[in-house]
Amino acid sequence: FFSMAMRSNISLNCGSLMCSSLINKQTVGRLQNLISSSCIEHLDFMNTVDTSEMTFNQFKQMEHDYIGYQSLTDVPKAQMYTEESFSIANFESKPIYDILDAIRNSTGLHMKCQLYGLLLKREGPNYVFNDFTVEEHLKNLYHTAGCLHYWIAVRYCSSLLNHTVDSISPFITTVLVNGKELTVGVIGREETVFDKPLTPAEIRSVIYSTIQPYDVIQAVLQQEIVLYCGRLIGTNPDAFKGILKIRVGWVLEAMKLCLQMIYSNYKPIGNHSPYEVRQLLYKVLSVRDWAVKEKLTPLQRRQLEGCLCRVPTQFYNQVWDILTRTPQGIRVQGHTLPHQPTLSSMSRSELKFALLVEDILNHIQQPEYRQIIVELLCIVSTILQRNPELTFRNQLDLDELVSEAFKMFCKDHDLEEVRDVSMFFASIPSVTTGYLARAVVNNVLKGGQLATANIGNQEEEDFCKIS
Repeated sequence: FFSMAMRSNISLNCGSLMCSSLINKQTVGRLQNLISSSCIEHLDFMNTVDTSEMTFNQFKQMEHDYIGYQSLTDVPKAQMYTEESFSIANFESKPIYDILDAIRNSTGLHMKCQLYGLLLKREGPNYVFNDFTVEEHLKNLYHTAGCLHYWIAVRYCSSLLNHTVDSISPFITTVLVNGKELTVGVIGREETVFDKPLTPAEIRSVIYSTIQPYDVIQAVLQQEIVLYCGRLIGTNPDAFKGILKIRVGWVLEAMKLCLQMIYSNYKPIGNHSPYEVRQLLYKVLSVRDWAVKEKLTPLQRRQLEGCLCRVPTQFYNQVWDILTRTPQGIRVQGHTLPHQPTLSSMSRSELKFALLVEDILNHIQQPEYRQIIVELLCIVSTILQRNPELTFRNQLDLDELVSEAFKMFCKDHDLEEVRDVSMFFASIPSVTTGYLARAVVNNVLKGGQLATANIGNQEEEDFCKIS
């Protein structure tokens, strides 16, 4: 079939009738429509003409040096642009003329982007080089990289030009309306919480003051993740089940880990197309649906779930129940969730309490360790639920319990002087649950960590009842 926009030359030869019609560079419809209308309107006299000695030539496309692509299959696939990796660390302390020489001699787009970034930082956007300002050079590189679909250079230039997604504000609001919070920021640096609707100007200020100084490309990538989360949560809220606070920097970390787990030869996440980034985000959020099929190890699952900050159903209620029976509070990674004034100023199902628990857990920088702590809290809750007469007398130190569980694990597996806990974290949940539960019981028996609610009654026989 010919498309309505196709341009062609058609020559019609009807033997000695010399019926020749030349249509040069005209828009035509479908070929069958042309034949149908011709037979009815122009060739209906042919039944009165003796055609026995006539020769009819078949319709054919006239050949030209170039008349454009005739179909989508004729369009050659765009070549994938690649270049060697380059680090600007060596140029940080070099004089300006060395940077200019490097720009003149460089051929890679990403390399030029980084060098112009240094120039921008030192001399400003209006510095003139080769008849153009630094800002104009960056815009040209941005468009060139876009035409080549070289996404890492596109994002780098976009960040240096302080681009912001104009439609990002409504998507942040969508996330908030669904009962979630957003944080942006580079891992290991201060995070900014989005707990109320913000204007594009406010978002831009946060992005380029708290993210770009530490990671240029993430200043753009994190905007993309916020945008995609806002779209996805509106159509598929179950994908965010168990996630109270969407920490965008850690979501990106989960996506990086996912690439490493699934693909042997993977490219940096910053060099993936926007579509690929969106698909990867959904894949990470739905890890429970495909983890078994793609044979993820328990360690890998804990890493992904820990990065997503996902917790089981009723988890925050379980922590509340533990806290009601722990007068000295719960401690992890040097931070304490206090018994008071928490219980007197908050309620069990209050969002404020859940966010307080998240703030304590967010001090854990190792995602798999965070998940182990979540598992441990669920185990402690189960023990207390089955033994309602028990109460923790001393502070509940979760790090000590994990350490004790790991020691028992090493002893049972004849592992001496082993400090790498990854072997323990890589164990299946039934194994880690067993050792964590034993650690809790051992603390009860050895240190008197548990006491009955009526501890002053000396006639109480069942001092510790663990089932």
